[in-house]
Amino acid sequence: MRLTLSTIVLLCCAYASAAARTHDFEQLRMQAARWLEQQALHGFPEARASITVGPVDARLRLPVCHDVGFFLTANATLWGRGSLGARCADEPGWALYLAYEARLRGPGLVAVRPLPARTPLSAADVQMREVDYAQSPHLYPRELPAGAVLKRALAADQAIQVEWLMLPNVIRAGQRVKVRASGAGFVIAQEGVAQNAAAPGDRVRVRVPSGRIVQGIADGDGVVEVR
Repeated sequence: MRLTLSTIVLLCCAYASAAARTHDFEQLRMQAARWLEQQALHGFPEARASITVGPVDARLRLPVCHDVGFFLTANATLWGRGSLGARCADEPGWALYLAYEARLRGPGLVAVRPLPARTPLSAADVQMREVDYAQSPHLYPRELPAGAVLKRALAADQAIQVEWLMLPNVIRAGQRVKVRASGAGFVIAQEGVAQNAAAPGDRVRVRVPSGRIVQGIADGDGVVEVR
């Protein structure tokens, strides 16, 4: 079949029109990064967030969507690597998943020199600086707890996590405690009954009103942080 010039022009225009109607994935990635940053700053106001969203398969063709919503997948966190869902509410609708890496930085105590395990910490051993959060920011102490002793050795300039400290118990078995879980744009808190004693940084089993047993980490205020 021979194609006339007018036919070729029409085919090119049709192809360009179809390409224009596919969703702009670079824009989607920027929107996803902004959404993750907003969620991180909402959950952890003291932190600074740096978000990298991975590429979308260039072979994928999806229609333009004017109403895209985002959601974190199960077990994803607002720090480290994870998977973010993007869902189009327009008809006919579509959904895809984006890989991301979230880097959070904020205040935390660091060791000012190498410290061996079982060192009783004093104010001269630590300093407040901006640190990278490899775990939930709630698990990085901003103040040195009284009577803190290191469970493990620390290098100079290493950030301190509360689970690396031996501390007096802040929770006793049978005590009513607050259980807190945080995620994308929300914080859920409820009360439960602790099943074991715990110091800050220790694991705690808590029976919640539904009868379920949940596990979390005790913080310095006696709140159980569920990851």
